[in-house]
Amino acid sequence: MNAANHDIASPDNSFSYPGKVSLDVAARCNAELYRTFYKQIYAAVLVSALNAILVAGVVWDSVPRVPLIAWGTFIIGLSSVRLLLFALRRRRAALSDEEAIILRRTAASFFAIGGLAWGVGSVFVILESESIVHHVFMAFVIAGMGAGAMAGLTFCLPAFYGFCLPAPFMSAAAYFVVGEQPHIVMGAMVLLFATMLIYFARNVYHSMFNSVRLRFENAELFQRAAEARETADALVIERTAELRDANQELERRVSEQGVAEKVARESERQLRLITDNLPILITFIGRDLRFRFANRSSETWLGVSRSELVGMPISELGNNMLIEAIQPHIDEVLTGRMVTFEDGRESEYGPWFHRIQLVPHRGEEGATDGFVILAQDRAEERLAESALKESEDRLRSVIQNMPVMMFALDEKGNTIVWNRECERITGFSAEEIVGNSKGLDVLYPNREIRNEIREALLTHSDYRDWEWEITCSDGSVRAISWFNISSMYPVPGWAAWQMGFDVSDRKRSRLELEEALVKEKELGELKSRFVAMALHEFRTPLTIIQASVDLLDQYSNRIDADNKAKYLQEISREVSNITELLDGILTIGRVEAGRLEFKPAMINLHLLCADLVEKAKLAANPGHVLILSWTGTRDDVVLDEQLVRNIVSNLLSNAVKYSPDGGLVRFEIIQEEQQVRLVVSDAGIGIPEQGRERIFEAFHRFPNVGAISGTGLGMAILKRAVERHGGEIGFESTEGVGTTWSVTLPLPVLPGQS
Repeated sequence: MNAANHDIASPDNSFSYPGKVSLDVAARCNAELYRTFYKQIYAAVLVSALNAILVAGVVWDSVPRVPLIAWGTFIIGLSSVRLLLFALRRRRAALSDEEAIILRRTAASFFAIGGLAWGVGSVFVILESESIVHHVFMAFVIAGMGAGAMAGLTFCLPAFYGFCLPAPFMSAAAYFVVGEQPHIVMGAMVLLFATMLIYFARNVYHSMFNSVRLRFENAELFQRAAEARETADALVIERTAELRDANQELERRVSEQGVAEKVARESERQLRLITDNLPILITFIGRDLRFRFANRSSETWLGVSRSELVGMPISELGNNMLIEAIQPHIDEVLTGRMVTFEDGRESEYGPWFHRIQLVPHRGEEGATDGFVILAQDRAEERLAESALKESEDRLRSVIQNMPVMMFALDEKGNTIVWNRECERITGFSAEEIVGNSKGLDVLYPNREIRNEIREALLTHSDYRDWEWEITCSDGSVRAISWFNISSMYPVPGWAAWQMGFDVSDRKRSRLELEEALVKEKELGELKSRFVAMALHEFRTPLTIIQASVDLLDQYSNRIDADNKAKYLQEISREVSNITELLDGILTIGRVEAGRLEFKPAMINLHLLCADLVEKAKLAANPGHVLILSWTGTRDDVVLDEQLVRNIVSNLLSNAVKYSPDGGLVRFEIIQEEQQVRLVVSDAGIGIPEQGRERIFEAFHRFPNVGAISGTGLGMAILKRAVERHGGEIGFESTEGVGTTWSVTLPLPVLPGQS
């Protein structure tokens, strides 16, 4: 068969198929693909309806609802009608070739309507919704459904084109109408993705069509070869049985009648009748290497009439191919051994291939007095085998040049096919994988996953679709979407086969998008907490400031100097609180932006901490007792003074603030050889067990703080300051009993220190 591909009209004059084949063969191939298509069409219909419900739920609050409901109802109604029609058809007998081709039009029409409906829905969401998230969401929905359509509808290209042409192109047009740069890029990407899907779908369809066609051709070749062999064997058996019966009859007559001459003539007549009608050459050659007997077929084989052949030495036919073939075996057969061999040569009439038997003939005394030549022409059978091998070679060539990954396993689970696309994606050559019993171990190092894959592959089903991660030769891991569409195997010896696409980039993009959405959600929550905190924390000091200013403004002449000083002190304190709050917000902003400065220098840690303890006493209640203890040999250390101030002041202010009833606040500084530990303990309200993992989040506060003011920034700033030093922070707390915080800061080794 010509290996070139041409497109010619199919019997229904509405579609084309690859390969220079007859219309009848093309119809059978397409009908086989359509039958497979109808077995799994329910999945595509249900996915369309479920996706419509998902899209409606996502964009519910951002587009007019009446058109959205109408569109969703139409999609679901269309899916229901398709399911009903296909279910009613499935209840009947199996599809014939003609019915499969006719019903393909119905499926193509329905999917074309569905594609138009999805295109209209996409245009509606893109033009009506102002949310860029919804626009991106629709691009992913259309692209995902296009990819799914490629996997599920490729064996019925009209159905695939009916869906994949209108939906992506209408979506791209909507993006171009919006006109903004991101939308133009999304429109171009949707067009490019749709074009790639159409290109790959057509190639995959061609491959599937050729696979089905070659399977039919292989089956026909096998049948023809088997029929030819059975016919020849039956004829030989029949003629041999007739010869045996004739010999038995001859012996019986000789025994009964005792007329040897008459029996001999009858036997010769019957023998010649039988041998002359056998489609094989039969000759008898005496020990003197002269022809003694030849049947009618020998005239064709040897090119000499029987009358001339009998008595002729075989040396006179030395240039005959049959004689040339038996010459090396004459001595062996004359020793009394039967010789059987096959011989193939090229002649002026084409290939010459025969199966030859040399049967020794023994005389009355038991000595070999000649031999019989039995020769059978097997050229046609060998041509059929050669054609079968050529067909398999063509199929393997198609597999090697497919633009998708394809591999096959034998019954033992060993890889026997590994095409060029597999080599390109994984970096493993066919020599490394095919025939290697450890091939799957290399591709899937995890034993549990490998066993699961092998079991799944060797479980036959009409359609399978998986996504597995495969390990490449460079150690990288790539995600491959594997699928097959039939449990029938186009090459003998295949126990499982798969085709696949590399979806690593698509999977990576999906994960990055999910991470971005999570971060965006966290940022939204952070903004909400910041607004709530700012409203609460700014309102109180501003209210106090405004009240104090109003009192001073309206009653200044009636307020004595002490009260004026008190009001001015309150204003100054609240302004300090606001300034502290703003400083905290600016600091956490620098932290989140990665711009928190770290400037280590030599400082007197003992003196710095003592100063901060004195300041903390000013903000403490009369019931608080603050104790500073120092353990160490030197006061000067290399740390960032500003960050240490933040650490210590936050620990002390929290210990005082969250001990509203007073009590002991102990601050211990423990200096060791290469680090310093700051330990602050209080007898305050403690930290609840639930939610402790969020203690270092900005603006997070625990419910047991009650009316105690605070911003929720202290712990976040404290943790970042400790991390900038490369230190560690931890705490132990019991709710209602108190909390102990421990901060460990590493100290660099100064010159001269051991």
